[in-house]
Amino acid sequence: MSGSTLPCGHTTVELLGLVVDGGLEPSDTALAAHARDCEHCRAEIAALENRWSPVRAAAAAPVELPEGLLSRVLGVVRGMRENAFAEPAEMAQEGGTLQISGRALLALARGHVADLLLDLPGVHLRGLSTADGVIRVEIAVRYGIPATEVADRLARGLEERLRASAGPVAPGTAVEVVDVLPPRPELRLPPFE
Repeated sequence: MSGSTLPCGHTTVELLGLVVDGGLEPSDTALAAHARDCEHCRAEIAALENRWSPVRAAAAAPVELPEGLLSRVLGVVRGMRENAFAEPAEMAQEGGTLQISGRALLALARGHVADLLLDLPGVHLRGLSTADGVIRVEIAVRYGIPATEVADRLARGLEERLRASAGPVAPGTAVEVVDVLPPRPELRLPPFE
């Protein structure tokens, strides 16, 4: 949409702000007061309202949560909360001791998992939490991908990266396949190696 200027001097971009915000109420700005009386603005607002109505309809439509999303989110929140008050891991280094919070280890693990999943097409992160000093990774795999092999490969890769990043205080890892996604032949995923 261009910011074309109307004969009255106002632009469509200015008027779009009124449409999006529902800004033609009596308590609104001088622009809204002008737009209520200006034939050019009223015509442009009518056209903008017509174009904006599908957006309003989409925003008003109820959205169903995917199955298990709430429990996965709560699991991550619980994992973060548990680590917020846990004793930090301590790692001796030159010049003193480095303290690493459980939350920092979890954030570090999340980044490593994201990087590892770039090399595992058809595998998706579903949750990441900690319990008893172990980082638990939940994944979904596309049907046809060897789930056990993928889980083992991800666990080994995560452990290696955590050891390289956090040294001897690196937590253990556990990877669990929590969902199998339907096949999608149009994706043409490469065979798992």
